[in-house]
Amino acid sequence: MSVPIMVACSAAALCLGLPVLVASGSLEAKHRAANAADAAALAAADAMTGWIEVGSTPCDLAEQVAAASNAKVLECSADPAEVGMKVTVRTEPPIVAEAKAYAAAERSAWTDMSPVGENGWAWPSNVRGISQGFHDGLAIDLAVSGSGTLYAPFGGVVVRAGPDGGGIPEACETHPNWWRGQNYTVLIRHEYQGEVVYSSHNHLVPSSLEQWGISPGTRVSAGQPVAEAGMSGCTSGLHTHFTLSSKPINAFPDLNPYKYLGPP
Repeated sequence: MSVPIMVACSAAALCLGLPVLVASGSLEAKHRAANAADAAALAAADAMTGWIEVGSTPCDLAEQVAAASNAKVLECSADPAEVGMKVTVRTEPPIVAEAKAYAAAERSAWTDMSPVGENGWAWPSNVRGISQGFHDGLAIDLAVSGSGTLYAPFGGVVVRAGPDGGGIPEACETHPNWWRGQNYTVLIRHEYQGEVVYSSHNHLVPSSLEQWGISPGTRVSAGQPVAEAGMSGCTSGLHTHFTLSSKPINAFPDLNPYKYLGPP
């Protein structure tokens, strides 16, 4: 009787131990998924601000970081205000687990920021005022001071940065001394409440785009410096000709900027 009893006890131990091993492995997989999600979200958020320089998108970097932990990115996206990254990962077999993480963009990466409002929009110049109201459609001229730093009004992707290729405007045909050569612009594509909105700054200091690391394809956050106000294009004084439009243009816009930015 002693041998069967010992065999039975041994089998029972194995049977009892199996669920414990499975539970332990599942818990380990969940921890591994959580760690991978945290690391991937942080890397993506740092890439969003330019704190980490990558030759690809923030989500591409998130995938690389997750893969190093034997995990796969299921979802990766910026939050609505473009000030952080959301990532969901899943560990690879034999034990599969999923985890989500969010990381705020390291806004201290820039020493000069424009405050972001509750709706996620920031005033786009370093002076909350205007030097000229609506003209050329719904364009406005924003006042600037000091360095003339200009900011992204909302999170998005730069689609144009540099000379806009436009000719001499009618105003400068009337006032030739206002013409300073090609107008330098930065045009940004935003997605807000299910709509696509394009913003533009104009009359930029040409070298300031490179100074802030701005070029087509650059992802920017609300309130991030993108350029400095200059005297390029047709202008009689220092300011930025600012536009918000439903089309990718920097002239004669069709959207009221105060609806998004609030009053000056």
